[in-house]
Amino acid sequence: MQNIEVPGGYGAAFLVKKGQAAEIINTSGTQVVDTWAFDPANTTEVFSVEHTRRLLSRLFIYEGDTLYSNRRTPMMKMEQDTWGGQHDMLCACCDPWLYKYYGQEDHRSCHTNFLEATQAAGYLVNGVPNPLNLWMNVPVTDNESIDVVRPTSQPGDKVVLRALEDVVIVVSACPMDITPVNGGDGTPQAIHYRITD
Repeated sequence: MQNIEVPGGYGAAFLVKKGQAAEIINTSGTQVVDTWAFDPANTTEVFSVEHTRRLLSRLFIYEGDTLYSNRRTPMMKMEQDTWGGQHDMLCACCDPWLYKYYGQEDHRSCHTNFLEATQAAGYLVNGVPNPLNLWMNVPVTDNESIDVVRPTSQPGDKVVLRALEDVVIVVSACPMDITPVNGGDGTPQAIHYRITD
């Protein structure tokens, strides 16, 4: 299957059947991808970073780890991660209120991208869960402070998420252009994904 492009600053939602895998590709190498998942048959069951941290007893996930729902159901497995860094599971997605805090109105956000993508795909999810922020570089120092710094990922880095049950995966090519989270000049870059068996 060919790669599907998600423009920088926008999002997409797509169904991944049990046993299939979603390859999410950091095409430019500098783009953070906020990532969510939920059960298409019951949208109240969502991938949960909080429950995943608890069940793994770690702040970060790595290749081979299972991602759990808010009902502790194994939803996906991170089958491959070419970056091997610490994908962030601490920070909330950017939203209109964050950009208002920075003095900007009518700025695109991952919060808006999630709502637009799920509605366009025909799903109603109650609220926006906290995301897995792929390639977002958030160092943790002595369990006391966190920072958001430039990414260390490379062009073409990818993550492969194997569905352990039917899931809808939602991705957002984060539109943040104020902090260094997306590297370079901060301009959001396109990402790509594809679904494989």
